Amino acid sequence: MCAQCGARSFSDMPHVTPASASPPEVIDDQIQPVNTGNINTLPPKFNGNASGVGVVPEGWLASPPTPWRRYAARMLDITFFGYLGFAVIGFVYYAVAPYSADKFFSIFSGPGGTVLDLVITALVGCVLSGAVIGLSGSSLGKLLFGLMVVDNNGNKIGAVQGMQRDIAVYLRGLGLAIPLVSLFTLWIAYSKLKETGSTSWDTDKNCVVWHRPSGPGQYLLNVIGIFILILLNAAARVLNAM
Repeated sequence: MCAQCGARSFSDMPHVTPASASPPEVIDDQIQPVNTGNINTLPPKFNGNASGVGVVPEGWLASPPTPWRRYAARMLDITFFGYLGFAVIGFVYYAVAPYSADKFFSIFSGPGGTVLDLVITALVGCVLSGAVIGLSGSSLGKLLFGLMVVDNNGNKIGAVQGMQRDIAVYLRGLGLAIPLVSLFTLWIAYSKLKETGSTSWDTDKNCVVWHRPSGPGQYLLNVIGIFILILLNAAARVLNAM
């Protein structure tokens, strides 16, 4: 309480004016706002649809998603990296233990061998393609179909996170590449992508899939990618028949 006037709402703390504050300017009897510069200004947030960020090329788009191009790129990557990985495994295995290698590869010609071949080929393909995507942001399939996988800041996600992402694709998206099961999981992933603009594995890993805008050049690359996919499958059939 003030001893002189009896007021209770009074303080003996001195009033300090911030050093950065400036009195308002008066022009033509009107008070003008003061420009405070960059005081307490937050950095702009990353725009999820702005290309030219990080390693993303200028002009690329994050939305709307392109599910069919993504599926075609995935099939090409699984086929290419799966066969490549199997060839390396077979070469090393036969060089070290040819008898055991013969026993191992003979299971693919037995009952259920086709399904087992699909499951293992898809697993090997996802692991290798995931490492390549993590290190470069792209792969053979994604390069042809105009796709790039990066983090929210437009940077490469790294080999480990790339493999983790592709293992999630293998489990949730491809359903272990088991026929009928994969149709169910692919439909769920497609529905979520169309509804939310992202898949569950990209949401979990904070990844963004960018795509090259459609045009005559991209249409030509799509045809080339499909042709390579057909050629790889035809070559695999010929080799299996030998």
